[in-house]
Amino acid sequence: MTRRILILMTLLVAQAIPAVAQSREKDLDRWLDRDLIPYVRQQLVVHPRFKNETVMFVVLHDNAPASASNALALSLRDRLLTAAVATPGVAIGWQQGRSGNSLESQPQDCERDDVHYYIGIELMQKLDGTYSVNVRALDLEDRNWVTGFGKRWQGRLSTSQRQAMRQSRIDETFLGARDVPFTVAQTDLLAAHLAHQLSCTLKKRLSDEYVVAMDLSEPAANGLQGTIELISNNLANRQALVLSSDDARTNSVLSGKAHQIDGLLYQYWLTVTPQSESDEVAALSASAYIVLPEADRILADNPPKVRPERPAEAVAAATPMSISIPNAGKDALISPLRINAPTSVRDCTNGGMEVRDAAYMSGLRSCSLLQAEAQLDSIVFFLEHQANHGLVRLGGAECRDRTTARIARRGESLSFPIARTTTLQRNWSETYDWLLDPELDTYYAVVVTDARLARRIANHIDALPLRCSESIRPGFEDDELRQWMSDFAMLTARSSNNVDWRAIQVKDVL
Repeated sequence: MTRRILILMTLLVAQAIPAVAQSREKDLDRWLDRDLIPYVRQQLVVHPRFKNETVMFVVLHDNAPASASNALALSLRDRLLTAAVATPGVAIGWQQGRSGNSLESQPQDCERDDVHYYIGIELMQKLDGTYSVNVRALDLEDRNWVTGFGKRWQGRLSTSQRQAMRQSRIDETFLGARDVPFTVAQTDLLAAHLAHQLSCTLKKRLSDEYVVAMDLSEPAANGLQGTIELISNNLANRQALVLSSDDARTNSVLSGKAHQIDGLLYQYWLTVTPQSESDEVAALSASAYIVLPEADRILADNPPKVRPERPAEAVAAATPMSISIPNAGKDALISPLRINAPTSVRDCTNGGMEVRDAAYMSGLRSCSLLQAEAQLDSIVFFLEHQANHGLVRLGGAECRDRTTARIARRGESLSFPIARTTTLQRNWSETYDWLLDPELDTYYAVVVTDARLARRIANHIDALPLRCSESIRPGFEDDELRQWMSDFAMLTARSSNNVDWRAIQVKDVL
């Protein structure tokens, strides 16, 4: 009797084991195919957060997308991605959504550059020797995880899976970024990448008609010979511009050049510039990182030839380390910045607490004013690159942790108080560069006409140290600044028709 009771109790306990606990021992491949893939495909179609949005699939590490991972994690990600690409109604970011990794790009592909969500898969080893897989969705705009979306597996890996987990791999989704540069064996991918970026920018400029000549006067770095021709062919196939060898027809020049960043790491810049000041087309650019073995020696043996018509000063001016930040070109969203003195202490009351207190105590002009006129309704952010002290964001009266923005109305004057500086026009001038190490204090006004993009840019600017008083505040410099600017360039390049910026450099700060 006792034995029968024990057997019955054992059966009851076995039946009471939760389904979740049983699923932990389910084979990873079977869980992926039977549970995860159907779930993700359904959610991407029915979940309201994903409606009409573009997504990308990434491997997560420490709650952030990882450009380098392992073979197993990337294999799981790729299987999930393949299923999503085959799901009608799901928009995948262009870099991942290219059919069969084709180098071709269609006009509608530009719409898939604006990625709003990352679907992330994270693979971790637990202390008890088991492994877990978490799948979550990250909202890039709000920087939070999507509630109501997620799947989790925990169990043991097979021998081959553990071996794959030990094999390091890069995620080619991020090819062209600083930490995942192209190689000289991938110049076809580099050409397609840059042509896609530039063609999407060109398609937004419906009022401009580019008839382009190729600039082949400067020798290419080792391994990049013929790259500019390959890029131009990609652009021509996309019907983004017209190539011509007739100087009488052309109004702009297409050129490419690799700038050394660190050792063998280079940044390749593709630019379209007006052929002359009378040509009413905007300057455009796109860039990507690439590793060039032995490039130093090749360039030393074959130094670039300087065009006779360019003075030595112009050559020297082209060499400072800078990052090209796209803007609205000739369709300016804001007039050039200028610096004026306040007409009363009241003009400075939008500055930081220290600025206001100094005004009332001294009775003297306590600030200067950055001023401009808005051409369209827009959102404006102000930054300052302090010479020898780095890039900071400028705050308003509250000195809030979050980035301060000003709302500008079409045709209205915009005024922003800064620490007291010279107002003599001969001591300040407009600049068109974002230098990594400027010799002069430089103020920037970043103008955005799209609210969603403005939130993304505000989130990015949040990373900068805040200056909201007369005191110098250490800002981003060197590698930290370079990375911030490069990310900013990529962010603005995707929506350059909605972004503009103006900058002014000051010779002497009082």
